[in-house]
Parts: sequence; structure tokens; C-alpha cells
Amino acid sequence: MRNQQFLLVTFLLAVLSGCASMPGMPGYISEEKSSFVGSTQLSMEPAFFYRDNDGFSGSDLKLSLLWRSTMENDDIVLEAFVDGAHSFARGESLHFNVDGEVVSFKALEELTNIDYEPGVYSTVYVPGGNVSSKRYLVSRDFITRILEASQVGVRLDLRRSFVEGVFSDTTSSSAHEAFGAFMQKVEQKS
Repeated sequence: MRNQQFLLVTFLLAVLSGCASMPGMPGYISEEKSSFVGSTQLSMEPAFFYRDNDGFSGSDLKLSLLWRSTMENDDIVLEAFVDGAHSFARGESLHFNVDGEVVSFKALEELTNIDYEPGVYSTVYVPGGNVSSKRYLVSRDFITRILEASQVGVRLDLRRSFVEGVFSDTTSSSAHEAFGAFMQKVEQKS
């Protein structure tokens, strides 16, 4: 009986970790080549930041990454997402606590982008809803720094509240693993 439980848990973990390699799944990295100018673009689907360092505590915050070969050598665009229609705070609204040092970023645009994602029909219906986002310019060195840090917390200030998450969570579906894979692809392409 114990062997069957172990095999079942191992199988489920393998299936869940494989989801990041499927289009549309959190952390999936796509590559596009422009026929117009010959540039390469890497984009990562928004990945989860869990509330606690356990990989199961739910997620109010997701981040994605974007890199183009035509961008300045060190630049990466980081986009923050939160479910619901929320205005992000003005000024420095995205904060990382990297091993006790807080690093803050100001968004590239003033207005919050609010999109509607329609519901999905599968074996069950998952209702649609609003998703709010803003983009931030960060450096490759910063992404490498948070990947190598032992404790990284993230806070996104909204106009009337905030959401927080843990970046140092290294479970297979976490943003940490997706950011690491993204940076490996950027290094290969540049």
C-alpha cells in the first residue's frame, strides 16, 4: 500500500512539473522570430508567487518576463498580474525583499492595464474574470540576483491594498523555476 501511494505521488508530481512545458501554462516560455527585422523574442507565461514558501498556499500574484534581441543588452521586461480589476499604486509599486534589502521598481506606464479573460469549459466550467497588470523594466543582473538569493519576498502595491508572495519557493510550479529556465534561454540567444 505504501509503495502505491509513493508511486501515485511521484506520478502526480511528474505530471504537474511537466505542465510548465505546455503552451498557455504558467511559466511556459515561447520563442518567436521576426521575419520583418530578424529579431528574436522570448516571453514567459505568468508564473505563480505563493503566499508562503510551500507551493500550496494559493497565489494572488503572478509575474511574467519578456526579452527581445533588439532591447538594450541588460534589459528584461517584467510584467506583474493580479486577479480582479485593481488600480496599481503610482510610483514605485513593485518591491522585492532580497535577503533583507528592499529593491523597488516604477512601472513603465502610468495606467493599469485591465483585461477580461473569458471562462474555460472543460470537465468543469472555470468562470472568467478581470486581470490587472503593469510592466516594469529590470536588469538581467537583478533577475540573476533574485535567483541566487536565499530569501526573496515580493510585494505589489495596489491603490487600496497590496498582494505579496514568496519568490524563493522552488517547487516545480513556482516562478523561481520558470525565471531560471527563462534566463538560461536568454543566455543562449544573446
